[in-house]
Amino acid sequence: MKLLAQYKGLEKENYILFFGKIVTNLGSMVWPMLTMILHKKLGLSATDTATFIIVSGVIFLPANLWGGHIADHFDKKKVIIGCDMISILLFIISGFLPLSLFSMCVLLVGAFFQTLEAPAYQALVAKITPPDKREKAFSLLYLGGNIGLIASPVLAGLLFHRYLWLCFVISGLSISVSTILIARFIRETDGEKENLLHKDAAVSGGSILKIFLRSRALPLFVLAHTFYHGAYAQFGYLMPLDISRAFPENGAFLYGTINSVNCLVVVLCTPLLTMFFEKVSMTKKFVTGILLQAISFLAFLLSFGVIPGYYLSIVLFTLGEIMTSIMIGAYLSSRVPEQYRGRIFGLNSFAASFMSGVVEWTSGYLFDHLGLSYAWGFSIGMTMVAVVASLFLIREDRIEFAEQRI
Repeated sequence: MKLLAQYKGLEKENYILFFGKIVTNLGSMVWPMLTMILHKKLGLSATDTATFIIVSGVIFLPANLWGGHIADHFDKKKVIIGCDMISILLFIISGFLPLSLFSMCVLLVGAFFQTLEAPAYQALVAKITPPDKREKAFSLLYLGGNIGLIASPVLAGLLFHRYLWLCFVISGLSISVSTILIARFIRETDGEKENLLHKDAAVSGGSILKIFLRSRALPLFVLAHTFYHGAYAQFGYLMPLDISRAFPENGAFLYGTINSVNCLVVVLCTPLLTMFFEKVSMTKKFVTGILLQAISFLAFLLSFGVIPGYYLSIVLFTLGEIMTSIMIGAYLSSRVPEQYRGRIFGLNSFAASFMSGVVEWTSGYLFDHLGLSYAWGFSIGMTMVAVVASLFLIREDRIEFAEQRI
């Protein structure tokens, strides 16, 4: 009970968003299987699958920046609701179209608007939550999302062969539940006044670029997160390719169960790690999470065709994911003035999405032409770049944000 008690005292809106995340991700059945849909159902090679995902990612890149700008200049709640309505319509339409690259493109247009709203969603969480409770709020939201994801990958694996279209429709319907909750129960506050190191930039004529360039810690954080997230994308790309090569017949179902283990570990361990590392600085949590990801990739490399090895690897991967996920939103919102948060979230997502495309294409090429070991080795190398950057971040953040040490 003490693990759950740490989430007491948050705003009512935090709990509404938590429940909304559960429902939305319970219906999130397409994305865990995207690589297998392209590779198995549509017959694309590993390189072509990566190319499709990369082209989609390139198209999505402006959405991160535009979404950040929109979030800082318009009502965040209205931005979220408007984007959700378009996504719901397109997701449901794509489910009733014959499965093809065209129907996948319709789905991706809907996903574009989900990307467009993401900075507004993150900025809204920061805005409705007192500064000293933000890490708990982002932890709760992350926990809710993964509670929903426990069942969805397994259901998607079961529907994959005969009823794949239902996955598309259910995804749209689940978003509609979250949209109704936000429209009915979420209110925007006027925002709190915070004593930030960069408060002198929060004046007329200031910009997120000026704040970013004046800092040594923020560029290091974005650099570390960019390489970390680029390698993290292998969870939805290289892992399913690895598993489908080892188990051609049952790969989809096995990967679905691995997704569910990922979510189960998140649900069981997020409250535990949030409480256990409460007194540890956010930057040290960050480097710990990245190191665990590097170790998990090495474990995947050594576990080809060994099912228990896959499950051990995903546990290590998930522990690293928890350590980073609970601090990213809280870190950025505590280091940047309130009126610039949408843009810093958008900039961070832009860089991370760009690197994800680079990593997926490169690892796809290595997978097709040199083999699985080279693809995993490349991913481990990318993660180690993030480790080095995050180690430098610890020192720079301690110096630059001495008054805000969290």
